Amino acid sequence: MMRSIHPIKILTQLKTRTLRARMIFLLMGIFLIGGIAAAEGTETHPVDFDSMQALEMAERALVDTLYYNFSDWVPRFQKRIDRLQAQPQNIPNQLELMKFYFYMAGLNGELTHVLAFTSEFFVDSVKQKFSEYNEKAKSLAQALLDNPRITRQNRAEAYFYLGMAEGYLAMMQYGEGRFLSALINGLEADNHLEDTLKLDPRHADAHVGLGVYRYGNTRLGGLGNFIMQGGADLRQVGLTHIETALNYEIISRPLALKTLIWFYISEQINPDNAELPNDHPLSPYASRARAHFYLDEYERRYFREAEANGFVGNKGLALMMAIQHVLDRQYVEARDQFKKALKITRYLIEVQGMQINPKYSETLRAGIKFSDLMVLTELEGKVDPESQVCRAVKEQIAFVDNGGTMINYESSKIRREIQDVFYQRLQEAAKKHHC
Repeated sequence: MMRSIHPIKILTQLKTRTLRARMIFLLMGIFLIGGIAAAEGTETHPVDFDSMQALEMAERALVDTLYYNFSDWVPRFQKRIDRLQAQPQNIPNQLELMKFYFYMAGLNGELTHVLAFTSEFFVDSVKQKFSEYNEKAKSLAQALLDNPRITRQNRAEAYFYLGMAEGYLAMMQYGEGRFLSALINGLEADNHLEDTLKLDPRHADAHVGLGVYRYGNTRLGGLGNFIMQGGADLRQVGLTHIETALNYEIISRPLALKTLIWFYISEQINPDNAELPNDHPLSPYASRARAHFYLDEYERRYFREAEANGFVGNKGLALMMAIQHVLDRQYVEARDQFKKALKITRYLIEVQGMQINPKYSETLRAGIKFSDLMVLTELEGKVDPESQVCRAVKEQIAFVDNGGTMINYESSKIRREIQDVFYQRLQEAAKKHHC
């Protein structure tokens, strides 16, 4: 017999795992692909990857990962790494090799997100490749900083990649529950990104990294915020760091946009913001407006034309849109986006052969069921207390009242906030229909 699924429980698990994943994997993504910008337009002549600089090659790779094109890039990066390792280890070659190490880690890091890694589900080969190349980038950056002959600009670059690699490691450790190690590496990453800006104030991507940390540490709270920020509320500081960087030709724009979307979704459910006036930048009203703005920007810049030309779609974008529709009480639209994310996931599994976490599809199906239930509860008029709708609503309320939790998230703060949102929706439905 198949085990019954609580659609609201699993949807909330999806939301919190997704918020957690974005607080981890998207933050990690910012650190991994920190040196990448979106390449727009189409190629009209053959591309010479054998002589292309690391930054240009990486910017093309990041855009391709948005469309799930990974297979061509790993051998290209490996070929360049092999060539650089065989060449004299002067400063220019070491700087370029450091970047290629970092971006090879980045390819594997982005793949962990596509495959929906959790502490319970991961692919060993991908995880090991990430760790291997991230450590190589970190070690080479440290070696460059120990060289007294590097220039001020070279030193800024080395600090940047060192901070990014440390940040990536911190996020991995956080996801594994190694909180003290994560705090130590996170503090080092913060310091080294600050060092980057002292040497090169125009380094906009360092602002993105600092913004991610300063927002994330405040939002998660606890010991991390006490150690790193003295308990200060730096959410707005962090968001401003990232949004300011978007005004420049930053190399991490796609990941910065995704991160801002998730942060502003998070702020809409933050009870600390409930009483803020609408003109406050962190109010639910303002956060909703910013989330919609960045969703539109992200979709317009990277996906509308691609989908018009036959691209199956980006499951991450569909999921973000689905969750925003749930917050907006637009359950029909939410259901459509959950279905789209599920269709894309099936395509990646069945056509591209990707090893995506089975729980991911399960949570998307639960999202569809939740949306269907909410559509029914939005109907006008009274519903029979013994109807299927009322039974489903009462079942979920009883589940929570009897000590059940809808979510699985290390931070009790975020867990409580998200559960409260859905529990309130259930209570509203029960009251409306006299269940």
